[in-house]
Amino acid sequence: MRGLGLFLAKARSVFHGGWVSFLTVAFLLVASVAFGQEIITSDYRDIPWIGSRNAVWIIAQVHLLFAGFVLGVPIFSWICEVIGYKTGDQRYDKLAKEFTKLLTASFGTTAMFGGILVFLFVSLYPKFFNYLSEVFYPTYFVYVALFVVETFVLYLYWYGWDAMKSKKKLHLFLGFLLNVIGFFIMIVSDAWLSFQASPVVLAEDLKGWPRLWAAIHNPTWNPVNIHRIIGNVVFGGFVCGAYAGVKFLGAKTPEEREHYDWMGYVGNFIGIFGLLPLPFAGYWLMREIYEYNQQMGITLMGGFLSWLFILQAILIGTLFLGANYYLWQGLLNRTEGGIKYKKYITVMLVVLLACFMVWMTPHSLVASVEEARKMGGTHHPLLGVFGVMSAKLTVVNIMILTSFISFLLYWRANQEVTVSWAKGVRVVEVLLFAVVIVGVIWLGVYGYFVPAVVRVNILSVAQVLSVLFVLVTVSIMTALMLKNARMTGVMKWGNMTSSSQYALVLNAVVVVLLMTMMGYARSASRVHWHIYGVMRDNSPYAFTPALGSAATMMSISALVFGLFVVFIFWVVSLPDKKAKEEKATAEGKVLVEEGAGYFRKAAGFVGVVLVAYTAIAYSLPQTVSLPPTEEKLNVATIANEKDLVKIGSKIFYGKGQCALCHTIGGEAVGRCPNLEGAGRRLTREFIYETLTKPSAYIKLDFDQVEPKRFAAQMPTINKPPIGLSEQELLTVISFVQSQGGKVTVHPSELEMGAEAAVPAQIEPSKTGEAQSS
Repeated sequence: MRGLGLFLAKARSVFHGGWVSFLTVAFLLVASVAFGQEIITSDYRDIPWIGSRNAVWIIAQVHLLFAGFVLGVPIFSWICEVIGYKTGDQRYDKLAKEFTKLLTASFGTTAMFGGILVFLFVSLYPKFFNYLSEVFYPTYFVYVALFVVETFVLYLYWYGWDAMKSKKKLHLFLGFLLNVIGFFIMIVSDAWLSFQASPVVLAEDLKGWPRLWAAIHNPTWNPVNIHRIIGNVVFGGFVCGAYAGVKFLGAKTPEEREHYDWMGYVGNFIGIFGLLPLPFAGYWLMREIYEYNQQMGITLMGGFLSWLFILQAILIGTLFLGANYYLWQGLLNRTEGGIKYKKYITVMLVVLLACFMVWMTPHSLVASVEEARKMGGTHHPLLGVFGVMSAKLTVVNIMILTSFISFLLYWRANQEVTVSWAKGVRVVEVLLFAVVIVGVIWLGVYGYFVPAVVRVNILSVAQVLSVLFVLVTVSIMTALMLKNARMTGVMKWGNMTSSSQYALVLNAVVVVLLMTMMGYARSASRVHWHIYGVMRDNSPYAFTPALGSAATMMSISALVFGLFVVFIFWVVSLPDKKAKEEKATAEGKVLVEEGAGYFRKAAGFVGVVLVAYTAIAYSLPQTVSLPPTEEKLNVATIANEKDLVKIGSKIFYGKGQCALCHTIGGEAVGRCPNLEGAGRRLTREFIYETLTKPSAYIKLDFDQVEPKRFAAQMPTINKPPIGLSEQELLTVISFVQSQGGKVTVHPSELEMGAEAAVPAQIEPSKTGEAQSS
């Protein structure tokens, strides 16, 4: 009872700060919706000197970084605690506790930035926030309820650590519960985020929970969830590694060096563990974006954002090199006879550098007119072949396999396999690697000679699945081989070089920059839309900034996040410092103070990385994406049916939002019927009926074994939020008729307006095919 009383007393001392942050966010989130209608007196407001977009950008990005931190660290800590419980190694339990301690301070900081972000949205972008609130209002209460439960579980988990030593399984269950709640908090907020990039059309007759679920379960929701889960594991691992690296550099005793060296190894191990499958999750996300809207995919990979992925290649390549370099230093400095691995390290370094150079090769080169004339265009005659996605997907898979080999060498170091079947398994593993590497390269080369849809949907998927098969199969075989292996030496902890610790710091900085970069990519892919195809950005900041300006904002966000993390680390270390002083005084010793020199060097190194990153971004082509000028339909400029079809095409892919769901031709499976040949199958009257009364006819998807409705429901096009005029409807009808049929709309009908658009009589029996979404 006395232990429980102490536990509750400690919990009360922290609850106040946590609840203040929580209640602030909860009040702002719910109250802002309740009073949203009253505060909307203008669509946008600005902040002098700073700018409303810049303020939201930095606060939102720092909030997301802390959200990743408070979601990633519990995963990392719980895994370590489970390992400690299973193996009996108390170092893992100590490590888990050391990082869980950071959550109590980080939790409040995350809530603080979340509260500021809500305030900025409500005050600076009231119309946008009100629209999201109308769609997702019920989820706000779910989010708040989850936040309440997570607060209780977090403090029970942290302050119950020592009190529950005799009930370790209960404590592990609390850690598991904390991660489950964090997962649900993440997927709720991911719904708000992903809906902005891939909104579904919400029909007026769709109400209640079906409407809410349709908005939540948008095309990119699941890929974003998976990508963020894996990314949070990588984030938590590498942040732990950076913390250990800095502490290692400042360690004064051999015991401290050994402890932080081991901690850095664990952090780097978990970071690499998540890094290997992360590109696959990113590939899935990009594939879903392409399937949702090809124009958005083209904007990301082939439009003004294409150079962003060269910058991404530099960061991810640096991350692979940094993680592998740390593993190689461990092989050389921690293991017995580590020099024998040097020849393998040299080969792997050459492979990684070669793949790195291919990955960062642009498709089009920045060249003068004279240089382009000599090359025969903007594509280099030799290097141009490395700039396409087929080559890049191939080298990414080879980099993953090479990093996995580095991990296997470290895993098997100082161990001698004793099972009789080990030789046969090694042969199988070598054959697997050889076959898959050759297969990945062959599929990559073959990708040059097939259509893009085959390369994306078949060849790249085969590459991914084959590499995943090797990772899983070889891991299982190696674990079984090493189960009863004989140790031939011990790991010599504390012998790592200073450069290896800076590699740990570099990895963490690169992960933070990658997270800020992908935040920019997701936002910029929407171009001039707050919600893609639904709510246009009409603010003065509707343009998408160039890479250099964007990189500056990313570096500022990373710097702000880093400063707060350092402050949190310092605050939570104060009790330990006091305990050390008291222990030294009791033993009559003089406590040696840690100098600040190592910290200044680490901080300077981080500053150099951020400056270098920004400078590289400015060295790339700088393209600002300006929003298109809204053109009013000018009937006087329409002379013939060809002009009608051209304008109808613009409305179909723009204001009408038709391409959000419908496809025309190709092999892509849309969320509504494919309109290829629709003009040949459908009458003009029927097309008008489906646009203005979409629920009158329901077309089923007969490509399935059992016919079913299509994923999306057709909205009423001539009513808000789309609200096409009758003249615009006529141009869309002409465009649909042009898909294999004869255009029957005449330009003179546009002057008649509604009288021409509304058919006198509709004869469904003559339509030939029911068409709706």
